[in-house]
Amino acid sequence: MRLLTLSLIAAVLAATIGLGRILDNLFYFVVPNSSSVNNDTVLVLEQVGKDLAATLNAIERPQEVVAGWPQQGRYQLSIMPLNQIQLPHSLVQQVKSGEPLLLTSNNEISLYFYLDKQQSLLLLKPTFAIHPAEPSNLKLLLTLSFYGALVLLIWIWTYPLVSRLINLRHYAQLFGKGQLDQRIKVGSVSYVKDLEQEFNHMAQRIQNLVSDVKLLSSAVSHDLRTPLARMRFGIDTIAEETDLDQRQLYLERLGNDVDEMTCLVEMLLDYARLEQAMVKIDKQQVNLSLLVHQCIDTKSHAMNSTQQKIILQPSSETFWVVGDPKYLQIVVNNLLQNALQYGENQVLVKIHQSEQHVCLSIADDGCGFSEDEKDLIKPFVRGKHAVEKSQGYGMGLAIVQRIIEWHNGELLMTQSETLKGAEVIVKLPIQTD
Repeated sequence: MRLLTLSLIAAVLAATIGLGRILDNLFYFVVPNSSSVNNDTVLVLEQVGKDLAATLNAIERPQEVVAGWPQQGRYQLSIMPLNQIQLPHSLVQQVKSGEPLLLTSNNEISLYFYLDKQQSLLLLKPTFAIHPAEPSNLKLLLTLSFYGALVLLIWIWTYPLVSRLINLRHYAQLFGKGQLDQRIKVGSVSYVKDLEQEFNHMAQRIQNLVSDVKLLSSAVSHDLRTPLARMRFGIDTIAEETDLDQRQLYLERLGNDVDEMTCLVEMLLDYARLEQAMVKIDKQQVNLSLLVHQCIDTKSHAMNSTQQKIILQPSSETFWVVGDPKYLQIVVNNLLQNALQYGENQVLVKIHQSEQHVCLSIADDGCGFSEDEKDLIKPFVRGKHAVEKSQGYGMGLAIVQRIIEWHNGELLMTQSETLKGAEVIVKLPIQTD
């Protein structure tokens, strides 16, 4: 919006000041020095009038000279008594002092000179127009050009804005009709670039929420149906069973089914809390090396098998990232748990730094990814090898992906070149936006 405000001010200033100065200069270029021409002509007439007045004032019968003056010449002369002309007293004093009196009307001028011996006024009137005709057509043309250029500049400024807003409305209508995959192509130069980006982020988030709801509903209905069916069968069996030991066995199985359902519900609640906690991310400088060391130590002490081992490279350098330490710990723990669960003997953890990111890589020596990587980060989606090898709900990578998105990071899944198994790479920003 700052770009929008600055561009509006620039457009208004350019339209009002710039165009005005350009058209003014153009007008004076087309009609140059009109005032100086008029002044020079008047000065010439005054000098001619003074010479005629001096000559006529020196002869006895100036009226005869004026009567014989040619009427078709460039000047018309006439003599009239001073008392027959109604003039203000100040002008009468001016003309009596010897100064010419200039009177104008429309495109004509009249010059009066005082003849003291005759107590009369000599009127000198040129037959040609010394005031050039006003270039009214030119003024009208320049005025229309000014407003036309003003409208053009405003249109040039508003067209990109209006077109982007119409485009935004179009995609909003499509999105409202259920086409959740619609996204705006953000222009490189756009007054509403921030608004378009926010719309795309909102659309992506809504699409993710709708997809999560669909996945959660289908997964919950499937995963809850199995333990509920076992519990229904177990209750019916207990009701018919008379052997106390067998009844106790069935009760233990019912307890296991209840625990399984409780675990599933808690997992769903945790995922829902992650959705609600997006605005509560407490970003700060985090020592990622120390955090990874702590997670590895915790996992190493909790491992049942002593054959698996976790190797950290490098083990002594310190790497800092910007993020929430609680959620970053969840990311590291989930990735370590997956690597230990689906690997065979070894888990390799690497940390290195680029110009803008710190990269955390966790690889194992298992079977790797054989399915579509995009599907594996969805809730309740588990790989084929994961289903065969271990129990779980397929929420680990989905939670990791959501947390990484909140931290403006990137999650990559590939095959490990060193261990030939799965490798997950997390890129976290070094500095905040």
